[in-house]
Amino acid sequence: MEASPPLQRPTPVKGDQCLSLSDGRRLAYTDLGDPAGYPLIFGHGMPGCRLEGRFLHERARRHGFRLLTPDRPGIGASDYQPGRTLLHYPDDIRQLADHLALDRFSHLGWSSGGSRTLACCYGLGHRVDLGVCLSGYTHFSEYPGAQNLIEATRWPGPRLARHSPGLTRLVVRLVVWLSQRHPGLYLREAEQLVSEEDRNLLRFFLKGESFRRDQLMCLASGGRAIATDLMTELEDWGFRLADITTPILVYQGEQDPFIPVDYARHLADNLPHAELTLLPGAGHLYPLAEQFQDPLFLRIRQHLNHTTFATEA
Repeated sequence: MEASPPLQRPTPVKGDQCLSLSDGRRLAYTDLGDPAGYPLIFGHGMPGCRLEGRFLHERARRHGFRLLTPDRPGIGASDYQPGRTLLHYPDDIRQLADHLALDRFSHLGWSSGGSRTLACCYGLGHRVDLGVCLSGYTHFSEYPGAQNLIEATRWPGPRLARHSPGLTRLVVRLVVWLSQRHPGLYLREAEQLVSEEDRNLLRFFLKGESFRRDQLMCLASGGRAIATDLMTELEDWGFRLADITTPILVYQGEQDPFIPVDYARHLADNLPHAELTLLPGAGHLYPLAEQFQDPLFLRIRQHLNHTTFATEA
């Protein structure tokens, strides 16, 4: 099979913004939804990037939410940050919120974005009203269950990361290199790995360019950036789940082939203020579906209204 040409970073899309951070790094993000709405910061998955905000844009706008989706360091158009840990993420978000004059906000994250949600709730708890984890990893340093060498996603698992960080990074670079050389094969394999419900969603989104651009923009970031991003959630987070006092909504598809339901149960059992919602028949891609987004945004709004009422009372 002849190798495909190396991927090129797509041109900027509507809603793209850029911020210069205190250490000189560039932070790219999309600013979508309702510009005058309550701010939600969205943590993208992996592979994924700031373009994922576009999948939630229309429903966020209808429900009166402003949706901000940053590229994490080294991903998409954001500059790489050497030596970063999970707790570096809340500081980037703090600077983004300060830049936009956001006193308070909520954070939701899908897949690898779930650990970023929890990091923000820990590090910025005084400013975060609510955290939402959509099929995210748990904290493996606290997790007593079985831990994989290689996940169903083909990415390294927590056991490999713990025993050999160097080999973990090498495996990620190899997977990324192969996906860059054969992007068509990568997308076809993704379709085979997901659940039946996910497959229908994926086929729908692959008819357009948004999902493909999201995945390929991330892969174009290279193995070093993607490996670093994955390692920050596979290694110890630097805090414990019990330290998080922010209310957390945990969602999990019962047919998710990538994230075991037990991860979500572990989060719900160990976070002090968590509510677990299991979604029968749902896989991993349900956050892309508008029929999920509508009740999600309604639930977020109800929580915010209740919190505001309780505070005023």
